Amino acid sequence: MLPPWRYLGSLWPWRSLGFVVSSAILAPVLIAILVPTLLLLPLWGIALAWLDRRRLTLLGFPRPASGHVRVPPGERQNWLGVRLTEPATWRETLSLLLGIVFGAVSLATVGMQGLVIAAGVTMVGMAKRGELSANLFSDIVVTLGPENWWQPIPVVLLALPVFAYVNGLLAALHGGCVRWLIAPRIAEIDERVIRLTRSRAAIVAANEAERRRLERDLHDGVQQELVAIAARLGILELELAHGDDAARVAALEAAQKQTERALAALRDTVRGIHPAVLSDHGLAAALTELGARSAIPLRVDDRGFPRLSAECEAAAYFFVAEAVTNAAKHTSAPFVRVELSARSGRAFIDASDAGHGGIDIERGGGSGSGLRGLAERADALGGSLTVRSPVGGPTRLTLSLPLAAELSFTGPENRKGAEAHADPARR
Repeated sequence: MLPPWRYLGSLWPWRSLGFVVSSAILAPVLIAILVPTLLLLPLWGIALAWLDRRRLTLLGFPRPASGHVRVPPGERQNWLGVRLTEPATWRETLSLLLGIVFGAVSLATVGMQGLVIAAGVTMVGMAKRGELSANLFSDIVVTLGPENWWQPIPVVLLALPVFAYVNGLLAALHGGCVRWLIAPRIAEIDERVIRLTRSRAAIVAANEAERRRLERDLHDGVQQELVAIAARLGILELELAHGDDAARVAALEAAQKQTERALAALRDTVRGIHPAVLSDHGLAAALTELGARSAIPLRVDDRGFPRLSAECEAAAYFFVAEAVTNAAKHTSAPFVRVELSARSGRAFIDASDAGHGGIDIERGGGSGSGLRGLAERADALGGSLTVRSPVGGPTRLTLSLPLAAELSFTGPENRKGAEAHADPARR
């Protein structure tokens, strides 16, 4: 608790006044909304709790976390049912009702304070121009004139510290109640930890599967090519020792071709891990390079896409690669269109095709299995994956990722590199 002189000289009276005034403004607005929409009371409670989490920062409180569980993109149609079964929703509804009561008290308090200050200023102004007689309470009558016009000023000045403490007490009571009601409980935090643990476990499983895939690719691809090179070099050694010139030249050419095949296999494997053009020139250039070697045409529409963190760019790249692979394997779509955009602090990667649709990321195999892993990866990065794929098509996949605050839009050197790899149709 701050001593009076320190409290009045700090920002807390102004913070408290801001909180009380905002409560006073919200009270009549909420009453006007709730009367005709009483059945939507839980939804208004959720909305007000979202606002209250931000208003609490006026009082120096850290912004409380939400007590709600995150609804996966594939279950958005069940959002209302999930929310209505959560205790956090009903605590926020109670906070809404409590906020109306505190808001009414705040409105009366602010109104009274404004009336006292306005009355004091008005009396001073009128007393300067002539004699004034004011009935304050019951039989208490104050007479002011040009000779004593200043007398209301000390009263108003003494009232200001009282108002500051009243506002501070009211804001502390209201803020404390709201914070206690909307803060997540231990069980809700445990549920979040469980969900996060499952998400991380899925990512670990996906990484382990990727490691096994790379091991298999190296064993079946690059390793076999290197074994073949060793055999070709052995043959070349024999030809150099016992063969004629034509046999030596043929053995040397065979070894060179085998080496080129090994290099190509190694490049394909490395590209599957992380393409160099993605790090050097960004996502648009990497996708254009991907389209040049994909089994189905890829059209990239870059609408000023920013550079993201390395993890987010890799997730976006493999998301598009998975979409292209699915379209080539499971549909007869003539091409895949990818739109890159950013708005409201988020990056959006939309991949669409005119295939027959029917993708379900929840099923265990087929075109949905790879996307399910990408959805877990996006969730771990603070993003989300939305799938709209009705039977009969078309299919539209949207990956949303956070923009890194410290990263800016593609600079001139990166944009120049991206244009060097750009689709001629977009130049």
